[in-house]
Amino acid sequence: MVADMTKSDQFDRELLQMFTQEVGERASDIEQALLAIEDAGEADEKLRLQEQLLRTVHSLKGAAGLLQVRGVEAICHWMEEILSIAMNAQLVLDRAKLELLLSAADAIQDAGRLLEIGEIPSPAHGESVIDDLKSAVATGADGPSGKSNPRQTAQVPVRTGDTDGSMRVSADRLDALLYRSGELLSFNAVIRRHTEDAALLREQARKLRGMGSEPAALAADIESGLRQLATSLRRDMRLMQSAATALDHEVRHARTQPFVEACKGLDRVVRDMAVASGKSAELEIRGGEIEIDRSILSGLQDSLRHLVRNAVAHGIQSPEERRKAGKPERGRVLIAAAISGDRMQVRVEDDGRGLDVVRLSNAAGEHLKEAKDEAELLRRVFEPGVSTSATVTSLSGRGIGLDIVKRNVETLRGTAEVSQVSTGGAAFTLTLPLTLAMVRVLEVMAGEHVFTIDTASVQRVMRVHAQDFATSEGRDILSTPTGPMPFVDLADWLGVRSGRSDIGHAVPAVVLDAPGGPVAVLVDAVAGERELLARPLGPRLAKVRRYSAGMVLDDGRIALLLNVAALAEAAARVRSMDGARMPRPIPAARRKVLVVDDSKYVRTLVKLILEGAGYNVAMASNGREAWEQLIDEGADMVVADVDMPSMNGFELTEAIRRSDRFTNTPVVLVTGREALEDKVRGLRAGANAYLRKDQFDAQDFLETMRRVV
Repeated sequence: MVADMTKSDQFDRELLQMFTQEVGERASDIEQALLAIEDAGEADEKLRLQEQLLRTVHSLKGAAGLLQVRGVEAICHWMEEILSIAMNAQLVLDRAKLELLLSAADAIQDAGRLLEIGEIPSPAHGESVIDDLKSAVATGADGPSGKSNPRQTAQVPVRTGDTDGSMRVSADRLDALLYRSGELLSFNAVIRRHTEDAALLREQARKLRGMGSEPAALAADIESGLRQLATSLRRDMRLMQSAATALDHEVRHARTQPFVEACKGLDRVVRDMAVASGKSAELEIRGGEIEIDRSILSGLQDSLRHLVRNAVAHGIQSPEERRKAGKPERGRVLIAAAISGDRMQVRVEDDGRGLDVVRLSNAAGEHLKEAKDEAELLRRVFEPGVSTSATVTSLSGRGIGLDIVKRNVETLRGTAEVSQVSTGGAAFTLTLPLTLAMVRVLEVMAGEHVFTIDTASVQRVMRVHAQDFATSEGRDILSTPTGPMPFVDLADWLGVRSGRSDIGHAVPAVVLDAPGGPVAVLVDAVAGERELLARPLGPRLAKVRRYSAGMVLDDGRIALLLNVAALAEAAARVRSMDGARMPRPIPAARRKVLVVDDSKYVRTLVKLILEGAGYNVAMASNGREAWEQLIDEGADMVVADVDMPSMNGFELTEAIRRSDRFTNTPVVLVTGREALEDKVRGLRAGANAYLRKDQFDAQDFLETMRRVV
């Protein structure tokens, strides 16, 4: 049964459109996750995928509750129950339960199709599936038998176009426009360099005048032409700079939306959750008029929903408790946005009881020893499975939501902090960039590699000496004029060979603003500061948390943007083994590996992983180039993509096996192809191992490398 959307005044059309899109995306994610669990070989991998699935279902349940689509909310709730039971017991789901969850995913997809044609699923939507899920939770059985197949879906017509005369421009299209404008701005540096080259040639031509009458005449003509060229280049550079700046401004403006758009529907979340838990609460929004990049806004919505739910479920007390505490019966949740320099801060605060530090200490498995440890302990709320709720309900208690917030914010290249409010309550502060495209960065060196750090997170750059290293409470620290500071050696953390030849000399250190206080990052050199275009690393590299994006330098090299939150965590957990000391370079590499991939980002990342494990690495962008390198320089191993121009990975492997010189050289194919026949083809071609990029894991990759040698 369905209800006509035009007869329901409680649904906001814009919110419903957003939710319709989310249902489609989440239902597909759920189905793919279940199929991946079924296909995974190792139990640890199955458990990891089940944990990811639990987060996805939890997020969709919150969105369904926001729009009061009770059928979808109930399906997600009982799916969450089954997954939580399995995760708490560290049990792998059997085939029967996977089939049951797939049936639930089908019911969610049915709801999505109804929403697409303008009909709202009834509260009884998926009732038979919900009964089966409840039965599995109550009895622990693999699911009911002898019933009709719950995966049979209703035939629902699909909407094929918009009817309101508007056209929706995809975010990907806007991203492409922004990247193009960023490239125009970057090209300005190239023209400036050409202008400088022309001026240099002019100077060289001037020197020819002293070589006789004929060379002098020729030099005069050259100088005149170069003078005109330099003038033209300067004029064209100004014109292109003006045009590029205007385009960049227009595209950025087209991408912005008021911050209040990210808060749509949250007042209903506060109201409905308060009613469901016997409380009274209201939502206040400040800074709603601030214009922010739509990519940031889109990424914020899920996090704000989790934080608001957390505030009502954990923070706001019942009216009776609030009266006893001398507070108004109605609680308040505040969302405030503000611009600070080139960053935006979003604060979600409540006037409730605050975080229970004792319960949090028990939940985190630690004991609060001193008051100064409280801030560090509070940050543990972002860890998976940590919750301050004494009971598990449909609203809270699983320790999932804040973990999702932290991950989402880091994906947006931001940080999340938590604190107690002096007047009572808790506050979560999200610090985010204003845009995800052009980023002002500091270029730093670790060995021969260039990395970048968002300057919005950089406090200062300093130099440290051997006497500045000390030990405090078992932790390596730097002694600075402003006080002790934890540090991490970038080369050591990334596992690359340091370029510091004399450890007795001063070492550059970049001081970062981090949630737990400033931390220092030791680098080999600071190369400069500039604005660069940040490109996403893509789904292949989504698991690599150390990096937030990739950037192309003027000379064509790739620089990876470092994740400041991951650096700060690394500095916090570094422990001294033999007393504080100046970090030393790791030993030089030994075996030579030829990495072949047409993606600059993949080549660079694989190179870093291999060098960190002690390998010497050479790179090629296609099979033909790799084969020529093998002939000229040789290699002990080859790691190759399959889909490449000139000569693909299969053809390269076959050429290696036909060669008398390289026939025994190990070959590992790393590819995005998922079909079994492609894997069989690769192994038949002579590959020693065949790894999928969508399941890429650095440790598994290195273990494979060790195994095939």
